[in-house]
Amino acid sequence: MKNFSFILFFILVLLGCAPLNEEQEYIVVGVLLPLTGNDSDEGMRALNGLQLAKQEINESGGVLGKKLDLIIFNDRGDAEYILRQYEALKKHNVAAIIGSSYSDVTLPFAEAAEKDGIPVISPTASDPNITIDRKYIFRANFIDDYQAEVMAFFANNYLQAKTAVVLFNKNSASFKNTSSVFTEKFKEYGGIIFGVEAYSNTDEYSEILRKYSVNKPDIIFCPEDYFSASKLVNAVYNSALRGAYILGTDVWDGLLVYISNPDAMKNVFYSSPFSFDDQDIEVIQFVRKYFGAFSQIPLSGSAAAYTCVYILAEAFKTAGNTNKDDVVSAMKLNELNLITGHIKFDEHNNPRTNVYIIQIDGGIYSTYKKLRL
Repeated sequence: MKNFSFILFFILVLLGCAPLNEEQEYIVVGVLLPLTGNDSDEGMRALNGLQLAKQEINESGGVLGKKLDLIIFNDRGDAEYILRQYEALKKHNVAAIIGSSYSDVTLPFAEAAEKDGIPVISPTASDPNITIDRKYIFRANFIDDYQAEVMAFFANNYLQAKTAVVLFNKNSASFKNTSSVFTEKFKEYGGIIFGVEAYSNTDEYSEILRKYSVNKPDIIFCPEDYFSASKLVNAVYNSALRGAYILGTDVWDGLLVYISNPDAMKNVFYSSPFSFDDQDIEVIQFVRKYFGAFSQIPLSGSAAAYTCVYILAEAFKTAGNTNKDDVVSAMKLNELNLITGHIKFDEHNNPRTNVYIIQIDGGIYSTYKKLRL
């Protein structure tokens, strides 16, 4: 624990998280992200996006005559640990909180923040239950139900797929829900589901795929995190189903790093709330700045986190203060055109943004289609 405390202190110092002083020179926003552990890649991408947005806003004069600052806590991607970190973060009297990256971790933290009346916006947690019937909890990306519907529409209308096998991790309620919505919508579009397969670990992929080696599906749909998804892509490539299309969701960003054979990616498509090759001028400028700052191409986690900072900054401006109820009212009122598209929150505090269908061809992430239903 001592080593972890030192590392966290070093991160906060390095990122320039200034303490509050008596003159209240800063508007401070709390951040909860997975900066260590299995989900740290996603957490660090989001952190980069937050820091870039903060820098831009402060260079443009800040918010309400004050500098915007971030106080950052590592939630480790752990649903129990994030509650401890939330309690510690709360003591800093932050104006709002950005976090976390994944639904299973964000949900318990969102429940606690709702009771405390603290505005929260998650960059990429897509489980609908996170915001349903909650006043203070928002998200910057689309929900699972919407992206599952779009992927079913894409499979039917652009891939002309008629048959599918659906896989989901039984340990994740959000992945199960996403697979159910896709199954329902694919059937509505006239498709046939050969099977819905639940698994508890990725070692089961090969056995599941063998069941369909004779009666082969046109597509395989699986909502999973990018690391597990890469194992599925590799397993399909090494099976009798090599020619099938493999469809995933927004948590597939980053899977290319773990693909053993680049040819395995030829039939892979996944949904995303952002694509760096969009020709919108603001997206182009963001990509250039991000690459210049971090020597990386931004993926959806970076863009969604960047968007969260601007959503909150505009809410502070509209409210004219950082009163939590005023900020929430301003978030509901505002309509913004940002790098992830048009942001207008619905009755459940969800935006209905564009969905980019991403393909990785020749080692390059690119937009295959840009859809909005």
